[in-house]
Amino acid sequence: MGTSSAPVVLATAEAAVVDAVESVAAALRVGVTVVTTPDAALAAWAGARVVLVGPDIAPALASEGVRRRPRAYLLGFDPWGVAPWSVALGAEVIVLPQAVAWLTDILGADDADACPVVAVVGGSGGAGASTLAAGLALAAAERGVASALVDADPVGGGLDLLLGAERLPGHRWGRMAGAQGEVGDVRGLLPRVEGVTLLSMARDAGELPGAGAVAAVTRSLARHHGLVVLDAGRTPWPAARALVRSAWPTMLVASAGVRAVASARAVVTALELDGAGVVVRAVPGVRVPPELVAEALGLELWGQVPFDRGVVAAAEAGEPPWLGRSRWGRAVAGLLETVLARAGDDDRS
Repeated sequence: MGTSSAPVVLATAEAAVVDAVESVAAALRVGVTVVTTPDAALAAWAGARVVLVGPDIAPALASEGVRRRPRAYLLGFDPWGVAPWSVALGAEVIVLPQAVAWLTDILGADDADACPVVAVVGGSGGAGASTLAAGLALAAAERGVASALVDADPVGGGLDLLLGAERLPGHRWGRMAGAQGEVGDVRGLLPRVEGVTLLSMARDAGELPGAGAVAAVTRSLARHHGLVVLDAGRTPWPAARALVRSAWPTMLVASAGVRAVASARAVVTALELDGAGVVVRAVPGVRVPPELVAEALGLELWGQVPFDRGVVAAAEAGEPPWLGRSRWGRAVAGLLETVLARAGDDDRS
């Protein structure tokens, strides 16, 4: 399969869709390459920064079984014309003209200098996904990599509590809910914990940010850090779902055990995590090989983290997980290497 280096590719022969996209792109002074055949769309699929697919091309791409990629979108004026292909292509649906503002954000985003955004998803309650996400961000900071930790779980209680940062001044998501388009450097607005920029959910009944705000703020963080770690929770919250789809790499944290694996399988289906890697968290008294967990989930095994009572106690006490020379810390350091290697894998799309 060939590749294209065009930053934005629109795959459709429908004139109305082309006109709508080109009018937005012209206002933003963004170039769009239009391809009108399935073969041309296949050739451009991997190399473009953004791929927009119309209802006439979507069925052919889905039948080819193309690999899922970040920043792929289905768009058209009739949602029923594009929505059926969303799962097969792993693409969000843009319904015109209602979602023109979202299309504007997508086309206007400049990801050239963006760092990797790794999404950490919990396979079940108590799997330790939030703690692992925090550990990855802290391990990166210890290595001198500027890192940010983003809370995208509206029912998780807030990552600031996990890290003992609930009293630190700075914005939480409620103050960022109105962000749109290109957002400037937000580092000065957010708390920092052990060298990690933290954006946490609030615990009041304030407004939840929409997909556009989450994407805009995360893009800003990605432009000013070396790694962004997203704690995505495991609920199909639309904003988190969209961000998980655009993140790379994505890891699912699954506990060993029958019920935990069954729950993780449901999460894989709900969030469409077919291309994710799985990290297995050991459970005391459960001797299920991590390879069997990965096989049951249909995901590639990226590693295992041991059960560590000290890490659990630190989380309950609201203290950042101590990496040190513990088995847990060494496991997290190894996973960070995997994350950085995967982030640099050009064959991800």
